[in-house]
This record gives sequence, structure tokens and C-alpha cells, in this order.
Amino acid sequence: MDIPDEAWAREAPHLREILLFLSVHLDRTPGVLWPEYDNPAFGGADETGAGSAGGGVCPEQASRFTADLASLTGLSVRLDRVATAGAVPGADADEAWTGQPGGREHLLIHQLAGAVTWQLSGAGRSGRPETFQCRLRPGELLYVPAGWSRRRVGAPRARYVIICLGSKGE
Repeated sequence: MDIPDEAWAREAPHLREILLFLSVHLDRTPGVLWPEYDNPAFGGADETGAGSAGGGVCPEQASRFTADLASLTGLSVRLDRVATAGAVPGADADEAWTGQPGGREHLLIHQLAGAVTWQLSGAGRSGRPETFQCRLRPGELLYVPAGWSRRRVGAPRARYVIICLGSKGE
């Protein structure tokens, strides 16, 4: 990811944090971002100060965020879904790579409300199987590399957004 210097000067602080985070983790390892700045698309204040607090999603801001992230990274970026863990009885395990062709996309999971423990498994940089487990709280992001499987553990009423990142042609 090669980001021009002038882009850093004009982009919102939450976007800069995510870009720096992705520059470290993309195509490498899972990671968790504990951001300093709220993303106005996902629970922070919008430009009018109203915001979507309480785990909501502001559609206009989400669309702008995905377009900005795609423009700055050169990746295909799409909001896959907003999910409520435990909304379906017996659905504690999330299907791996739902709606993603061949597991080629990377994921950013943005926790909106509640807390979710995520268990990830996949091939590490050495090619050997690895696992990663973390508990996300509201506002935090989890990066899941392409090809890694994921599973939620016990998260009643927790809400999160799944953002898919892929190559431009996918």
C-alpha cells in the first residue's frame, strides 16, 4: 500500500489509523486495532454531531468510508453486513467466509456494541497452522487475513460490522 503524503494530510484521523494498521497486517497476520479516534460511520459522531452512538451504522458515512478506504488502499472494499451475535438461536459459530468467493478476501470486523471473543485459525507466515484469539469491545477492529477461518464465542446482543477487502478485480 503506497499512500501519497498529501493523502495523509487530508484524511480523517480514524482513516489514518486504519491505513497504518492495514499497512502492518495486510497479507501477514491477524491483528487488533484499539483506535484513538471514533469512525463516524460506525458509532461515532457524524459531521452534524448527531452520530450513531449505541452500535448503529450511518449509511452515508459507511459508504464514504468504504469509498475512501478503497481509494487510498487500491483494494476493493465493501460493507458485507451488520450482524447481531446470538440473534439466531444456536448460531454461536459464524460460518467461515460467508459470501466471499473462495476465501480470497480479507476481513475487518468492527465491533459496534457488546463484546465478542473471536477465534481464528489459518496458515501463518511459516506455512504452519496457527491460531489467534481475542475479545473485541465496542470501537475495536479485528483484521482477519484471507483464507483464515473465524468463529464467534458466546456473544449475546453484541453487534459488529464485517468489511471485506479484496483485489480490485474480485
